[in-house]
Amino acid sequence: MLDEPEKKVDLVFEGGGAKGMVLIGALEVLFGAGYSPGRLLGTSAGAITALALAAGYTIPELNAALSEKDEQGKPIFTTFLGDPPVLDAAAIGRSAIRTLLAEINMSLVWDPVEKRLDDRIVNHLAGSVWGRHLFSFLELGGLFSAECFISWATEKLNSGEVNGTPRRFGDLTLKEFFDQTQVELTLVAADTTWSRALWLNHRTAPDCPVVYAARMSMSVPFIWPEIEWQEEWGSYHTWNPATRQLEPIDIAGHMVVDGGVLSNFPIALFLADSPDVTAVVGQATTRNVLGLLIDESLQVPNRPERQNTFPPFLSKLSFVDRLKRLVNTATGAHDNLAKALYKANVVRLPAGGYETTQFGMSDKEREALVNAGREAMIAFLGISPAGGATPAMPGLPAFDSGTIASPNFAISDPLAVDYANNAAANLLGQQ
Repeated sequence: MLDEPEKKVDLVFEGGGAKGMVLIGALEVLFGAGYSPGRLLGTSAGAITALALAAGYTIPELNAALSEKDEQGKPIFTTFLGDPPVLDAAAIGRSAIRTLLAEINMSLVWDPVEKRLDDRIVNHLAGSVWGRHLFSFLELGGLFSAECFISWATEKLNSGEVNGTPRRFGDLTLKEFFDQTQVELTLVAADTTWSRALWLNHRTAPDCPVVYAARMSMSVPFIWPEIEWQEEWGSYHTWNPATRQLEPIDIAGHMVVDGGVLSNFPIALFLADSPDVTAVVGQATTRNVLGLLIDESLQVPNRPERQNTFPPFLSKLSFVDRLKRLVNTATGAHDNLAKALYKANVVRLPAGGYETTQFGMSDKEREALVNAGREAMIAFLGISPAGGATPAMPGLPAFDSGTIASPNFAISDPLAVDYANNAAANLLGQQ
């Protein structure tokens, strides 16, 4: 049963881009019912949520941060789909587009004239907004710039207070972040050079900046550029089964993307109890494990008509629709086994009708998604409204401890643990 009286829970957050807003409503209910987070594990949007909780954000603070508007009154997340910067002349000259034009030989055109024509075409493309998106897609692996995310995340990690102390986490490494917070935080990314998942925390990547760990975890392929692991970020430490310890590996120059490509919902890591797993994600201090799964198969009640959130000139391109379908499929393809095998430890949060890249959702769309998360967690915990009780937070139905059924999401089934150990070994790349 539950780990009383602490009611601490190790939390796993699935990725899902803009659909991650559903996590806010679920956490509002969970924490309002008296639970507190233990270890935190997140992918993509789940990584942002996990990082915010580790940085001491309350749910009202997190909701406010994710609901911000820019100067034009648009959701702040729309700035994460930023226009790529203008390439310099050298980058344009060695680009794939310039190389392609050079390979196309117009037989009736004098070579020097053809070269000047090719230069004018490629420079014109690079100087236009849609051309810059094309260059970014072909050269960097993503249609949009994510520089605004780096600025936003750094600002949020340096804003407000934690326990009466100014929050100053934006420039820290993962090791420094842990030293100051003492929170076991792991963010999931995927090394496409190495073809393995990266479990980014203070043990495995101590010198990696915490902001870039989140940036790598949310780097949805083809939407945002890949991130190249920098030499100053140090080695990545991986489990060596021969020596039974973590050992450093140089991955400088490796390209890293969204962890959802390989493991969007790695709940097995928190359900497993083998030494290799605890060496990577830390020792459990509670038997309670809860995974918050963003479930596109469950429709969001009272969802308003969906608005287009891509720039108009890109929305007209058919390949963008194919790209969005690919992204939605890639980030949601790892869930079916978890739904069936770890049912007692998984809350299925409705997200049907929403897209991974729907960052420009209206207030009503966002409200419907958050409410769906609330209702799903209320049903999971077995909460019954208590007449006259005071809500723990705005928007939360009134309840008291006597109205909460005792959900059993403690680890208890030996077969499930054995399976989790095997699954975790695969996730860690040992088999």
